Amino acid sequence: MDFHQLRVFVEVVRQKSFSRAAESIFLSQPTVSAHVKALENEIGVPLLDRSQRQPQLTEAGKILFRYAQQFLGLKEEALAAIQKEYEIGKGHLEIAASSVPGTYLLPGILFLFRHRFPEVTFSVMLRDTKQVLESIKEFTFDLGFVGEPGNHEDLEQVKLVDDELILITPPGTKLPFHEPEGTDLPSIDISSCLELPFILREPGSATRSVFEKAYKKHTGKKAALNIVAFLEGQEGIKEAVKKGLGVTVISRRAVAEELRGQAVEGYKIIDLNLERSFYLIYSQKRILAPLGQAFVDLTSTYFRTELPLLDK
Repeated sequence: MDFHQLRVFVEVVRQKSFSRAAESIFLSQPTVSAHVKALENEIGVPLLDRSQRQPQLTEAGKILFRYAQQFLGLKEEALAAIQKEYEIGKGHLEIAASSVPGTYLLPGILFLFRHRFPEVTFSVMLRDTKQVLESIKEFTFDLGFVGEPGNHEDLEQVKLVDDELILITPPGTKLPFHEPEGTDLPSIDISSCLELPFILREPGSATRSVFEKAYKKHTGKKAALNIVAFLEGQEGIKEAVKKGLGVTVISRRAVAEELRGQAVEGYKIIDLNLERSFYLIYSQKRILAPLGQAFVDLTSTYFRTELPLLDK
């Protein structure tokens, strides 16, 4: 068993495909299959169930996958310790982000970081908040950006910037509203929304979670809304609202351009607390390489937030 075999095995599990794993690590599919088979022969039990459309981890595979990520993480830490005194020149940073920070916050940070370190490359995977939290806990990605804090004790979570959720409706929609007080948007009560056709995000989305928690706290029950669709991602939901399918609650940051262009109507729901924040997360059990630490430092400057050092 060697690190290369473990890296191939972990990539197959991440990609849920031998062919996609082969493409991502620049090997042929037969070579990838041979590495995984060699691991299974050495261990003596199957690691992957190949009878499904996508390879599934066996119980033995789940155990090895967990430890393999730790082994690979230790290897990175060892290299980081050796290279710590050297200037960062190039490398690859893997980031997981939920849709709003990944789409509307990260691009600016990536641009500045790439300007400072032009040979650095990035992989940014958009997942829902629950998946991002799990991926950082399992060392699948170096850093994560989410719209709701998690409760994993092994994760450090640093508040970066505030946000709020608002109701958006198709253009031309007129709802009974209160005149704006301290905000540039008209205000409505949640009771004015109950009969509207609602579009919600998928389970695991921080946007949906914040909205449902606020509604339940206000009414004492789950949202009894007229739900007509569940859609993944902000862009699809925005387009559905524009086309008149329904209304939704969404990050104000995600619809700033649409509000300016009057492509949608925006309302503040005054009797629900829909304020939230975005967070940078990382594992407390992992020492980031200098490249990751440099990215954290830049993020700190970008949001003017004092972040703790990661190599504590």
